[in-house]
Amino acid sequence: MSPTGWPMTLTAIFLAVAGPVATYLLWNRVRGPRPVRAVSRLAMIGVSQALAILLFGVVVNNYYGLYASWDDLLGDTGSPGVIIHDDKIVAGGVPTPGLDLPSGSRSGGDSRGGRGPVVPVVPRDRPAGPDQRFDRYGDDALVTSFTGPKSGLGGQNDVMVWLPPQYNDPAYADTNFPVVMLFPGYPGTPQTWFGNMAGQKELARLVQAKASTPFVLAAVNISPVKGVNTDCTDIPDGPQVATYIAEDVRSMLERTFRVTTDRSGWGMMGYSEGGLCAGKLLVQYPQDFAAAVQMSGDVRPGGYVNRYGPDFANRNSTLWMLRNHKPHQPVALLAAASAEDASGTVLTDALSLQSAAPDVVDVLKKEHGSHNTEVWKQWLPQAYGWLSEHLDPVKPQP
Repeated sequence: MSPTGWPMTLTAIFLAVAGPVATYLLWNRVRGPRPVRAVSRLAMIGVSQALAILLFGVVVNNYYGLYASWDDLLGDTGSPGVIIHDDKIVAGGVPTPGLDLPSGSRSGGDSRGGRGPVVPVVPRDRPAGPDQRFDRYGDDALVTSFTGPKSGLGGQNDVMVWLPPQYNDPAYADTNFPVVMLFPGYPGTPQTWFGNMAGQKELARLVQAKASTPFVLAAVNISPVKGVNTDCTDIPDGPQVATYIAEDVRSMLERTFRVTTDRSGWGMMGYSEGGLCAGKLLVQYPQDFAAAVQMSGDVRPGGYVNRYGPDFANRNSTLWMLRNHKPHQPVALLAAASAEDASGTVLTDALSLQSAAPDVVDVLKKEHGSHNTEVWKQWLPQAYGWLSEHLDPVKPQP
């Protein structure tokens, strides 16, 4: 029996009801010394509570689609999948250790940012203004509370940054580093990227193995207005979340850290709702970002954006934009999806993105695993390797 679906739900409901009923019927039938009777009755209460918790867990799993199978629940989600580029499978999709990344040869990448004809890079001046103060967070991250001057949005500990070891290496003292902005799901926090996702630890391992460029990682809160999910959208007469992320936060990072200002060195990655944000901001801000990875992300905005009409929703749909207003600048999108994702359309949507723009979109297709952290963590080596092929490399100064 699958952990999802009505058979499991009905079984859990039956057990959750049967437990208290059995406790009631057997309460006065327990025999033996008083300590034995007390332990037996406590055990019956405990079983009843465990069955109620089981029902709650089944309902939550059905609603959010966290685990598609018992193997998935136990952490066995199978292989990470393969990257499909231009209807052809690129075996593995993980750069071989020792390669001088990015080569751009394994998935059609362009080391000057994105994919497509190389266009002249328009120099972007580093924004003027004071550095933002960051405090230590844990062993290896930095955190700040930042309010964007254009959007007026922000909150406590809404932006977190991880600097690769090379950042403080004297050999890289004059190097400007590429940046990958990281987006959590909704509801979620930036801390998840440096906690359960351990995104910085995986990148550090890959950099040491020469399988990824040493990016600066910047995790950002995608819902700075509590309880409001805008799908990273500028809402008319409302929260300007796209401006907050793509303009306010980016400019603050450029002022504060030794990072590149060229679009060819800026990428994004997110899971679930954060995956939708990464994809849509890439096609909406191609002048600022060259590549993005969306993990289990939708290709259309949700209910809040739809309130403002179909035209507005379309302009905030990654799929519609790629079909109707594909960016002129070279951009690249990796859409990672599992065939067992509970939404049922994530893989189909990812393939639709590739069909709409095969010169832009690669698909990382996985057969097993649902909508959960273990699946997204499993994709990180391929995601960082793929971004290394499509964003500017980091090299020490001669």
